Amino acid sequence: MKQLYCLVFLALASICAAQSNGEDTIPIFNLDDFYVEPKMTLTVGFRGLTGPKVAFSGSTGVTSLIASTQGQGDVNATGIIRDYHDGYVAIDQRVDADGNALTDGKTNTWAMLDLRQATEVDGAIAMHTYSAQVYDNKTRNKDPGNSYGTELVVARDMGKIGDRIEWKIFAGMSINNVNASTRDFVTATVTTLTDLYLLNGQTAPTAVPYIAPSTLVAEDGTVTDTSLLLGQKPDSRSTSTVTNDVSVASFWRLKGTYLTFRAGPSLTFKLSERFRITVSAGPALVYVGTNYAIEQTLFTPTSDAVVTGWAENDDDVQTGYYGDANLEYVFTDRAGLYLGAFYQTSGEYSQDLTKVGANYSTRLDLSSLQGLRGGVNFKF
Repeated sequence: MKQLYCLVFLALASICAAQSNGEDTIPIFNLDDFYVEPKMTLTVGFRGLTGPKVAFSGSTGVTSLIASTQGQGDVNATGIIRDYHDGYVAIDQRVDADGNALTDGKTNTWAMLDLRQATEVDGAIAMHTYSAQVYDNKTRNKDPGNSYGTELVVARDMGKIGDRIEWKIFAGMSINNVNASTRDFVTATVTTLTDLYLLNGQTAPTAVPYIAPSTLVAEDGTVTDTSLLLGQKPDSRSTSTVTNDVSVASFWRLKGTYLTFRAGPSLTFKLSERFRITVSAGPALVYVGTNYAIEQTLFTPTSDAVVTGWAENDDDVQTGYYGDANLEYVFTDRAGLYLGAFYQTSGEYSQDLTKVGANYSTRLDLSSLQGLRGGVNFKF
């Protein structure tokens, strides 16, 4: 047993001696072994451009119709409702003592909108409907002005050319809007249908709008029927036409969005530790989607303006190319700012608006776009 104690004591003594004679060591880590240089760059920014041009044009001959939707009925028919742009003539509401409808050929239910409808010579009320055939083969150009949008680009470092030049490949997209409109008078042949209704010696209304039946309530509550009686059917009907360029105004509008997809190589020149110049060029693919709308207003002498319109959506894909140059400021290893200029061309986009009674087209010229771009870069 004593021998075992001796062996244990000697072993412990040896271990302690070994530890006391050894030197303390601290592990050394080389952080460069764990650092991976970022190869990808994400660019987020804005793009402001000028250059798109819009042209609105019509075809040769009649380009649109402003039709009357009013129902006047047969000139000899009775017991029907007749609608006009400046009034109406409806079914008589009068009854006799037994509750039977009167049959004197007159009505107490009608309305007029303009004092010019009262004709002194004929002692009648003129009711009108209006329609027009529009002739417009002119082309009207419009500059939509500046357009501001956003862009997103992803690039990958491909290597260095010498000490100061790096090259990358990248792909990106941007979105911009187009909103152009113009208004102008157009040549039109206006057709007016006139129905004359006799007043049978009564004095025409002196205030408009006049709506019958009408009553007057006295202070004592007595109700007096003041309705003027009008013939239930026209005494005569006529039509007239006039051609001018002051009766119809047109409003054209093209509104939409175009997406630009681009890709290609870029070169970065290192000016200093903070400043760099980057240039790039390559193909561009542009998707255009638009809404083309036309509104036409026929101004009439005795009624509210008659307004009609058409609208249609369309889209297309254009191809082209682009180029840009940018100044970059790097404020950390992974972030920086950029500001630059670009040029892009992607052809012309056309849209036709062909409806019943309408034939127009518009052209969006995207062949010469230029502007500024700017934003931030993030490396990862």
